[in-house]
Amino acid sequence: EAEDEVPEVTQDVEETEEAEETEPTPETSPIAPTLTPARPFTSDGKYRNKQRCLLLCSRGVTARYRHLLEDLRTFIPHNKRDSKLDPGEQGIGAAVNEIAQVKSCNSFLFVECRKRQDCYFTLGHTPRGPSARFLVNNVHTMDELRLTGNCMRGSRPVLNFDESFESVPHLRLLKELFIDVFGTPRGHPKSKPFVDRIMGFYYADKKIWVRNYQIIDQQAQNAKDAHAIKKQQEGANSAPDSIKGLETNLVEIGPRFVMTPIRIFAGSFGGQTLYLNDDY
Repeated sequence: EAEDEVPEVTQDVEETEEAEETEPTPETSPIAPTLTPARPFTSDGKYRNKQRCLLLCSRGVTARYRHLLEDLRTFIPHNKRDSKLDPGEQGIGAAVNEIAQVKSCNSFLFVECRKRQDCYFTLGHTPRGPSARFLVNNVHTMDELRLTGNCMRGSRPVLNFDESFESVPHLRLLKELFIDVFGTPRGHPKSKPFVDRIMGFYYADKKIWVRNYQIIDQQAQNAKDAHAIKKQQEGANSAPDSIKGLETNLVEIGPRFVMTPIRIFAGSFGGQTLYLNDDY
């Protein structure tokens, strides 16, 4: 009887091995998994992206950089302000992270001045990072420039980045930080549901040039021109040449400044160095 049972066991093992060999793979299976296309995102206009940015400066900041910080506060309606920072023994990073936690902020922009002439920006996410440190040059505030551009207070900007922010690795990380700090969330209580300005970030000479523009749609001067524009929009070619030139223009508002990346940290105000500028 024992000799009769052994062949049966071996036969079962052989059958399981044949079943494993003939098991269909996802590529050869007649019922292959199909990828369903993602549904288009439709926003309901509610305040869901609750980004809050802490804007503050250290003691000893000169008047020019203090006015620059006030200009940035007018363009960042989702900001939380605090008095001039005096870190004491705990250090700047620990003090800023503590203030951000108290004010429920998940991003920060810290302005620091050394020797009353060198300005540094430190911006990033709190409390885990990442964060980046910049040297700021060529600062011109809105009151100093007196440009003709003007936009609605609290309007949401269109953030414009050049092609370098898609190809250079460390600029791709900085792009995400700029979006969280300078991009106004939709539906924020202090923001306006309008888009009438563009904030541009351009990379040249290993520096980031920041500009702010107002979007101006040229309007008709009288009823005759308005009627000609309407006919032009309907596809008629009878509009005069002076009306055909009507288009959207950009007028600079200010402020303007240039940021030189120094170092990118994996944490908030410290941690592993992700990028180091050798030319600084």
